[in-house]
This record gives sequence, structure tokens and C-alpha cells, in this order.
Amino acid sequence: MDIEKLLTQFAKRAQETFDSQLQCIVLYGSAATGEYDPGRSDINLLVLLQKFDFDALQDARPLLNWWLEQGASWPLILSVEEFLRSGDAFPMEITDIFAKHRTIHGSFDLEAPHVDPLLHRAQLEHELRSKLLRLRQKSIPLLDQPKELLRLMENSVPTFLLLLRHALLLAGHNPGFERRANLALAADKFGLKPEAFLEILDTRQGRLSPKTVDSVQLFQSYLAQVQVLVQLADRLSEPRP
Repeated sequence: MDIEKLLTQFAKRAQETFDSQLQCIVLYGSAATGEYDPGRSDINLLVLLQKFDFDALQDARPLLNWWLEQGASWPLILSVEEFLRSGDAFPMEITDIFAKHRTIHGSFDLEAPHVDPLLHRAQLEHELRSKLLRLRQKSIPLLDQPKELLRLMENSVPTFLLLLRHALLLAGHNPGFERRANLALAADKFGLKPEAFLEILDTRQGRLSPKTVDSVQLFQSYLAQVQVLVQLADRLSEPRP
């Protein structure tokens, strides 16, 4: 998949679709931070419109159908007003988009909305607990299928490492978006054991052969450290001494 070609085509089609209503198209997530894994990561796009009503929704159908046919994930389409008023509902997403993005079309000269640390922490814990529950549920039928269990870990690890970044932010540290650097920072500041995350990243990125991995043992270690992350997020709600 040629990302640059796809982005160019999307921008052209979006301009034809939304015309003067199109404020900007912004690339965010791993494709903007340098952590994109070809064939594995999503291409995350934010499309901001001056007004997003039912007519615009109807007009967007051909564009979105084409985009999904390319194997891409749903773009986030919002009006500018909706986006700027979403800081309390989506504090993690808003924080990450303003921290690191690439403008594909138009102008993204917007002032970042205020993000309440209490709401930020609440979303973090909710996301961690719900993703942990889902990880457990999806693992049960795979515990005797090493290849599929490893794939489950490979698919889930970027999400947990993104959530780790937010735990570091809320704890007052200064993480970037580089996953391995954030794991080292978390090991130093939180005492997190990063080995399971690193091993999964290595298999995901082709640095380590899956044949050398004991998937069940790796999953046991991975699950334990995800649970540590949940506990960390929970403790962030406690008053600092």
C-alpha cells in the first residue's frame, strides 16, 4: 500500500466531495508519528468540515466506500465546532492529534481545546480496563493456538503502548510517540517490565521469528504487565503527596 498515493487520492476526492465546506484533512496516529507498521497499522485521518449535516453525510458515501475498499480505516469526520468542543469527551485523541499530526490539505491553524486532567485520566482507565477485558475474552479460544495467540498480541500491543504514553503524560513525564523509548521511560518511572512488549514488537516488525516464541508464556507475561498498567492508571486518581 503506497500511503502517499492514497493520501493524495483521498485529498483530491474529498475536495471534489465537500468543496468549500472542507476545512482541512489531517493525518494522525502511527502514520504521522513514525511508528507505522506496513500492513498492520491503520491510516488515521481527521476530516474537518465547516458544517457536517445530513447532506454532507450523503455526499460522503462514495468517498468513504472507496476509502474502505482500499483497506483503510474509517476517517474521523467532524465539523470544526464539534472537534473543538470534544476535548472533554475525547481527551486522549484530542491531545494526540494536536501533539503530532501532518496536514494533508487545508489549514489546521486551530487552538488546542482545554483538556481536563481528571477527564483525561478517567478515559485512560476506561480504555485500559475495557481493552484488558477484551484481550482476556479474545484469548480464551486461542490458548491452544500459538500462532493466533501471537497475532492477538501483535494486534493489541500498539493500543496498549499508546495508553502507556498517556499514563506517562498524566504522571507528569514527557513521553514522545516512539514506543520503545516510552517503554524505557515507563520502566524507569513506573517499574514496568518491558520485555514482553518488546518481544511482541519484535515479532510484529519482523525482527524476531515467531518460531522462536513461546506464545502462551509470552501472553502470560504480557497480560501481567497490562494489568500493571491498569493499576497505574487507577493510582493516578490518588492525590499526589
